[in-house]
Amino acid sequence: MSPAFAHFDEPLAWLIRGLIQYGYVDLSLNKVPPASALGGFDLSFIPASQAKSGLVLRVPAVAGGQRCHEDDTYGFEITLTQVDGAQGFAVRSESCNYLQEFNFDQNNPVHAAGYIYQSISEYVTEFVRWRLGGGSLSWAQRQGVPEVKGDPCSASLSSWVGQQLALRRNFDATLWGQATVAQAAAAAFGAPMVTVGNAGHSLSTGPPSANMMLKAPARALSVMIYLGGIVAVSALFNIVLTLALFGASRMFAVVTNILVVIGLGGGSVLAWLGLREYRAFKGKILPWVAIVFPTFIPILCLGGLPISIWAGLHWLKPEVVARRRLTQNQG
Repeated sequence: MSPAFAHFDEPLAWLIRGLIQYGYVDLSLNKVPPASALGGFDLSFIPASQAKSGLVLRVPAVAGGQRCHEDDTYGFEITLTQVDGAQGFAVRSESCNYLQEFNFDQNNPVHAAGYIYQSISEYVTEFVRWRLGGGSLSWAQRQGVPEVKGDPCSASLSSWVGQQLALRRNFDATLWGQATVAQAAAAAFGAPMVTVGNAGHSLSTGPPSANMMLKAPARALSVMIYLGGIVAVSALFNIVLTLALFGASRMFAVVTNILVVIGLGGGSVLAWLGLREYRAFKGKILPWVAIVFPTFIPILCLGGLPISIWAGLHWLKPEVVARRRLTQNQG
């Protein structure tokens, strides 16, 4: 693989080059992106952490010429990570509830920047429209985006970046001896920019992120778990009432209600624990307990079955699976 610039041919070097080619400007020295820029990157965290803290991509909160002044810009942390056992990147943003993985292809090293560029551009456009339409993220949703422990780049690259910043050099296309505008770069790479499991989720076809993708199913599951608990408490009350009024003459009813209390009571507890893992993108077994629990509630199972199917399908969506894999890797 040829060098991206200088003598560096590693993924982070190619990411920096790709971001420049796709039109992002260097904000390492000047933190404010130009009004005409589609966004910028900040490399100032790389030297001290050897890129474990990643670089920060700042994107204006603009869609169709309209700016969300309440947000102004969104910060995306891009860190090196392992994706399916190979080198790749994790892109994370608390400010707009985003977390995705992107593969690094040694045969097409600049394409990772292209995937990131298109995914973030489409995502921010729809997210800003959602915000301008009255949407807002809760504190819990912002805090729910898991931290990503980044892998380091080479010591030589991090030192070189630090030296260039100390010299107050601007990172642009002169790094590799040519100037490339975003339009020319976009035309130069004709491969599809977005593939399943390799790009962010667009608000035009659903909620703005994996977090919000599970929000409605999790709420429906919590209601069913709550109702299951009520049924268990009602069965316990029915046992006491039956024994008080009829003594031991109706043992079948008593035993049936005892089984309901044990089954639904214990099931509600396990399902509640599973729901917590479902919302946190953790676990393997307990989340499925929460998903299937609504189908075992007497009578209510008629409504619980479609909820279980709905929650299960969302749990298996590529965006959610990628988020679960990242969460498990950080554990």
